[in-house]
Amino acid sequence: YYENFSFQRLVAQYGIDLVYNFTATTQIFLRCPQLVKMHNLIYYSKKLDTLYRKNSRCILWLRQIFLKRIVFRFMLNKSKYIEIQSKHVKDHLSDYINIDNKHIFVKSDVDVGDVSMREPRQYDFTKKLKFLYVVGPHFDYTHKNFLDFTNGMVELTKSSIDFEIDITLTKEQLEGSGLWNSLLNSRTNFHGYINDPKKIKALFCDNTILISTSVIETLGLHVLEAIKNGVVTITPNENYAKEVYGIQRYTYDLLDTNSLSKTVFDIISDQDTVSDAISAQQNYVKENEMSKFDNIIDIFSEVLNAQRQDAGI
Repeated sequence: YYENFSFQRLVAQYGIDLVYNFTATTQIFLRCPQLVKMHNLIYYSKKLDTLYRKNSRCILWLRQIFLKRIVFRFMLNKSKYIEIQSKHVKDHLSDYINIDNKHIFVKSDVDVGDVSMREPRQYDFTKKLKFLYVVGPHFDYTHKNFLDFTNGMVELTKSSIDFEIDITLTKEQLEGSGLWNSLLNSRTNFHGYINDPKKIKALFCDNTILISTSVIETLGLHVLEAIKNGVVTITPNENYAKEVYGIQRYTYDLLDTNSLSKTVFDIISDQDTVSDAISAQQNYVKENEMSKFDNIIDIFSEVLNAQRQDAGI
């Protein structure tokens, strides 16, 4: 409510023509046109709802998902113009709100110029493998599905594969979470949060496989960065991943430890095709992102033009 009154004063004071709500919220009392950017799908995922229920986390679901969903869905119902990062977001929103009267814009948030794409990394599976897991302090949320990674790595310790883990969390964060297995400590480099671009880029090195276990993503920038940096990625066999990362990708079935370890073995056995697989993903990402709006100003112009047409101007 405070934001609404503040925005009303700002709109009047500066003669604002358009409000860009980057946080997916809406100032519901404003008459000024608003564009709402959607970059969080956890409130609009039936798959995630089912996972909470299967894990008997109903109270946690009410607190983390349902109550917030009521607020955000109310805001979206009041929003006419919505910006999304990928086409699959529209399908998920349609499960919870009526989108027939919405103007939805798909905008790229990824630099896919030729300079941004690195050559595929070198892979020699007779040498030590590096498994990379990139995540923030919210890793213990259900939608990140972190146990899939832990269980998969523990399963691989029973094999003859020589590997180590690079993870963007601290040892203290993991050991206090109940989602980690101390058997992996000796194999793990605990990097914690990294904000140095050079250190981030160094993670995408030869013989590295990035693993993402997310139940739902709007985009999954960590996966896209890995693809752009020429690294093999393993992602869930879910529709969102197919839309964002392409059909030609290495996948595993959610909540299936054996599926994840099997995918790793499949990659190792197909070493000669790895470079081609990375290139194919890079080409898909480039074409997919280039098919979207690449300039937010173009979207602003369309919104304002639509408003003028509605007003008969």
